[in-house]
Amino acid sequence: MPPYLARPTSILALATLLLAALLLGVRGLNLAVEFTGGMIIQVANPEALSVKSLQDTLVRAGLADASVKQINAYSSHSYVIFPPRDDVLSAQSGRHVVEQVIAALSTERRRAEVTRVEIVTPAVAREVRLSGLASLSLVWIAVLIYPAVRYGWPAAMSNICNLAIALGLFFSAYVIFQWEFSLPSLVAMGCLGVLVTAVGTLYASRVGRS
Repeated sequence: MPPYLARPTSILALATLLLAALLLGVRGLNLAVEFTGGMIIQVANPEALSVKSLQDTLVRAGLADASVKQINAYSSHSYVIFPPRDDVLSAQSGRHVVEQVIAALSTERRRAEVTRVEIVTPAVAREVRLSGLASLSLVWIAVLIYPAVRYGWPAAMSNICNLAIALGLFFSAYVIFQWEFSLPSLVAMGCLGVLVTAVGTLYASRVGRS
């Protein structure tokens, strides 16, 4: 990276990381159930209903802490997600929660059907978080090694700054828009790191030849 760009890029990288850290501290990420634990109930509804309508129905049934997520392209199918409470983590009491959901979403003519129930304990969720972050860190380290060896530490530091900017903006967007941060989000972060590093390495190779 040319010297006249190194300092602005470093400042921008620091600024985006500080912004992301501030947003994470204030609002936090909207973590998916695989990172927090809880119960996922996949429901085939009697008819196509909006997320708000399903959410309001569950609230009236006394299930206010449940959240609803529709399956893409199947508006009559949805996920009902509960946080990791004691009654949803137990297989025996969990069945009662499933029955409450069925009763709330069923109509006089057709009955809602549960097609899948999955319980994720906090211990499993913690393992998923740690293994996901460890794998992601290894990917980033691996893709940063080549430019460091091939073009020297200045190129590696340039890629680190670029990666910091990209990840800072990535996390900021997830916090601001409260997008669900799930396993596909980790995959997207890994792909973003590879893409940013590849572009930075390609730029370094062209500068080195010029």
